[in-house]
Amino acid sequence: MEIEKALHESAARYLQQSGGMDRLKAALVAQATLSPVPKILKVPILVNLMDVREVDECLAETVMTDPVQAQQLFHKVLHVVAMSILSSLRPSITSGDDHCPPAATTVPPILNDQVSLYPKEDKDKANKDEDMVSVDFDLSLQCLSPELSPDHSSLADEAETITAAQIYAPLRVSGIPWVKEWMVSSVRDLPLHLKEPILALLAGRVLAVSLPQSYTVWARYVCSNSDCVGTVKDLHVRVFSVGHDEADTVHRHPLCRVCGFSLVEDPSARELGEKAQVVLVPGERSSLRESQAEHARYQTLTLVLRDEMLQGVEPGQSLEATVMLVPRAFPALPKLEAILVHPPRPLKPHSALPSFFRRLVEDRQSSPWSLVVTLAYMFASTVTPAGTFHTFKLALLLSLASCSSYKAGLAVLGVGSNTTLLLRLLWYGSRYAPRKIHHSSLDSVSGVCVKEPDGQVWVQGGSLLMAHGGVCVLGDFSTFRKDVRQAVCRALESGVVHVQSPSHLRHKTPPHRYPLRSAAWACYDPAHGRPRSSTEHDDTFLHVPLGDLTKSITDIFGLVIYCETPDGECEREAEEVITLQTLLDSTNPKVPPQPLLPPDQLQQFLCIARSLDVEFSPEAEKLIRGYYVATRRLRGDCVQGASVPITAIHTLAQVASCHARLALRKTVECWDAVAAVMLSEEALAAHSGYSLLQVNPVPHLPPHCDLHTILGRKNDERMLRFQRRLEDFILTHTGDISSDL
Repeated sequence: MEIEKALHESAARYLQQSGGMDRLKAALVAQATLSPVPKILKVPILVNLMDVREVDECLAETVMTDPVQAQQLFHKVLHVVAMSILSSLRPSITSGDDHCPPAATTVPPILNDQVSLYPKEDKDKANKDEDMVSVDFDLSLQCLSPELSPDHSSLADEAETITAAQIYAPLRVSGIPWVKEWMVSSVRDLPLHLKEPILALLAGRVLAVSLPQSYTVWARYVCSNSDCVGTVKDLHVRVFSVGHDEADTVHRHPLCRVCGFSLVEDPSARELGEKAQVVLVPGERSSLRESQAEHARYQTLTLVLRDEMLQGVEPGQSLEATVMLVPRAFPALPKLEAILVHPPRPLKPHSALPSFFRRLVEDRQSSPWSLVVTLAYMFASTVTPAGTFHTFKLALLLSLASCSSYKAGLAVLGVGSNTTLLLRLLWYGSRYAPRKIHHSSLDSVSGVCVKEPDGQVWVQGGSLLMAHGGVCVLGDFSTFRKDVRQAVCRALESGVVHVQSPSHLRHKTPPHRYPLRSAAWACYDPAHGRPRSSTEHDDTFLHVPLGDLTKSITDIFGLVIYCETPDGECEREAEEVITLQTLLDSTNPKVPPQPLLPPDQLQQFLCIARSLDVEFSPEAEKLIRGYYVATRRLRGDCVQGASVPITAIHTLAQVASCHARLALRKTVECWDAVAAVMLSEEALAAHSGYSLLQVNPVPHLPPHCDLHTILGRKNDERMLRFQRRLEDFILTHTGDISSDL
């Protein structure tokens, strides 16, 4: 008893220090102002384990090893404090409530401690070997503090009396260190012969989410004996508690604690909540380590989420939670119940630049464009030589800098006949994304709904959803079926992934919608389309069959990079360089080629770039808006279908902000806007055959050109001339509305 009393004192001291008493008082005052007054007082018990250890080490150990007992301790303290607060607030409550007259006084009944509201029931055959002790977890009036006598004035007014069972105080534990002993990393970590619930930590990626189901949060009972004082309202209230079966809340044969007669549920006093199950792949891995274990298999875990924990749960997202392992009859594994879903951890990049990139940044400080161009020149040098597919590599780097768990990344489409090299570049670039998914024809691109034999309906995430916060490599987009292509275009255009239900479930489950939070990468072979008829001809400017590469596809993807030019001279030179490098590498296979950018340091650099919060300068905004308006005016009636789509202004802003991040700037300057306009104008010129700003598409850099021309001073002079040309172009075609831009 002395140990229990000491734990109660420690729990009260912690609640006082952590603000739990203030939250309880605020909840009581808010409850008293409602009409009608709610039957249940919802006050979650917020416990930070590290703070509890400073108060009492024994209490912290109880929270971890016996969370049910810890919840009872905090629950008793909250009930006693609630009675005291109600007693002190009685004058203010009664004077301010004109709608609820004082009720007649009711003498509290004498409880029969030998009669439990949760009697033991006969277990089924699977549970006969288990000696599970029935726990009276609702903590009715018998858990009142001895200091409060039955004739206390606070119990005189039924309207101001609150029983312990009317306090719904779920335990919410945080501050548990992420050490191996307290983590559930796989099914192997689940104890097989668990007797009492314990706490653990679980982190993983959501693979599927079940449709929400109802469960009883609390129910009220009255005694069937009309002469018993157990007919008093709110005397027999049962509240759900994590760690116990849901059937305990709605008992089949409850007995009155006063007279022992059976209780009858009041059907008008039952509150329902929502619960759902999620399937997790436990353990988060970095992209570089993940690439080494792509073919490894992992057994999933099923986690139960309730009420507010269901908000924002999406397939593909990372989820970290404090869970309670609830024992079940052997050989069934313990059930995992979430008691707290941790908020997403903020991105914490490395505090300092890696040594290689620090020297590179210092060397490129004099130029606003040289750093980003140099990164694109050196990127993926082991896949294709430096300078080849230069614009496409730049687009991949910009997309990597746009990856975020809160919004969709920059979509990239590479158009060219050499899809083999384009796919290799896509696969190589995805290694540096926070998360990567390689789409397969066997997978769904958006998601599917599956109904199990027990009637449970699950929403399984497709490739776009599973790449949450990263990159989804779709592959060769020209080989996709029409319905799959339409699903991708619809998701990229609206920013929402639609998961359609099967035909036999559509009358029960409507389509599910999840926000797109990944960047889609794909390549396209214009010659790989439907067979041409005799009346169809090649494209006038590209001189290649466009197949079914329609304008809608090029408008949906943010960056469309054409890797071929009309004359093909640039491609022939690039093929010679690629062939030479392939022959040189094959002559010495024991020494693999080394990348120009160290992979581990590039990963750190991109992490730092993604963490930068950038803001647009007025000059950059004016350039982007002016170019958008002027181009829309001049290309509105283009026969070739190269008019600028409405979404182009969003793409321009996204490309400019990503360029600023790669340049390690927190402000999007006019230089970044100029680079974004240059990429956009190159794509328009390659598709339509002409440029309003005299831009020639250059998918590959000249192989025999000096670095000053492509990376240094001459490149800066070329970009400055283009900036002046752009400013004149905007002034000429938007001069009448320049003040509104």
